Amino acid sequence: MSEDFWPQYHSGSSSEKIPTIGYLDWYIPRLKEERPHNLSFSGMQYDWKVKDIMGDSINNIAEHHIPELADPRINVAAREGVDIDNIVICHGATQAIHIALCAAMVGRENNKLSIAVESPSYAPIPQSPQLFNCSINKVTRSPNGQLGPWRIDRDEWLDAIKKSSILMITPILNPCGWDYHLEDRDWIVEVCKQHNVIIIADEVYLDSKRVNDEYVAFHSLGKHCISINSLTKVYSLGMIRFGWVVASKEITEQARRAFLTLSGMMGSPTLRIADSLFPLLDEVLVSLDYYRKQNLPLVRDMLERLEIPWNEPPYGLFGAIKLPHGINALDFVDGPCKEYGVLAVPGLMFSPDLKGWLRIAWSIEPKLFSKAVVNLEKALILAISEKTSQ
Repeated sequence: MSEDFWPQYHSGSSSEKIPTIGYLDWYIPRLKEERPHNLSFSGMQYDWKVKDIMGDSINNIAEHHIPELADPRINVAAREGVDIDNIVICHGATQAIHIALCAAMVGRENNKLSIAVESPSYAPIPQSPQLFNCSINKVTRSPNGQLGPWRIDRDEWLDAIKKSSILMITPILNPCGWDYHLEDRDWIVEVCKQHNVIIIADEVYLDSKRVNDEYVAFHSLGKHCISINSLTKVYSLGMIRFGWVVASKEITEQARRAFLTLSGMMGSPTLRIADSLFPLLDEVLVSLDYYRKQNLPLVRDMLERLEIPWNEPPYGLFGAIKLPHGINALDFVDGPCKEYGVLAVPGLMFSPDLKGWLRIAWSIEPKLFSKAVVNLEKALILAISEKTSQ
């Protein structure tokens, strides 16, 4: 098992091995432990009651969807506010990353292709380009000791953008849960436009802001911008692997060809379930808002008691805490947290620079969350006691 749990930013090479997705080497064994207080979820935990919603139509789930179902792009296009020809449906956001890359690379010299990729990040973001033997230029977003959105170093980003044909980003950043500062976002869009750089934005958490006045999908900011989204994270439907790419019609035509090459066709069960649930997606957003209102005060109070500062994101499913006294988050999760049955995610799963950070999610039912926070506080008290007594 790899000890480098964080995303790898090496340049691709046919002589090297495909890098592992290290965080799964760590995370899957801990999921198997079935710790009773799980604050590690990266997506909303929502009971869809699919059988009740689909009714008798669930008996047709294995039947072919052609010609019975309408074009699945219609639902997505209505939600995204675009024409159906701006949409490509695919098997989840991770496949959408590869399809978007294929489309964005058209017309570029592949043997010289260089891609700027943001850190921290979800590992497939920097590691997918390496499957195409691309050169990687890492750019960073960091807290800089400030409250509010994590910020970019514009000199660093400009240097990387000038060297690159594509920029890959995750607007709502894992693990901190913050979106871009509006000034940084607008600067990125304009600089990439000036330098003919295509932006691929993984927006799987962005719909947590859909009712916020600041909600803006990257695809609406220019023809050089591609948005990726899915029903997995915010909408708690990862089991059906339904995602999409939104871009200009020129880019989506290439993305459509890439999807047909890689997959040929979406599965009928996926399309039937998605078609039944799309009209109800906003109900999940209502539950997400309810979870935030019920759960976040418990986190605030707990951290205040322990005098641990917290830069709380105003939306989303999770946030990150910088542990006090130099506590290592990996040791904390496998030590005091395990003792009290708590599972959370160390920040180094997203960057080696975040070894002292812990990501916690509030996307579970409030009664369960309340018990989890009680035990997280016990684990923190134990860890602080052990650290300060050394």
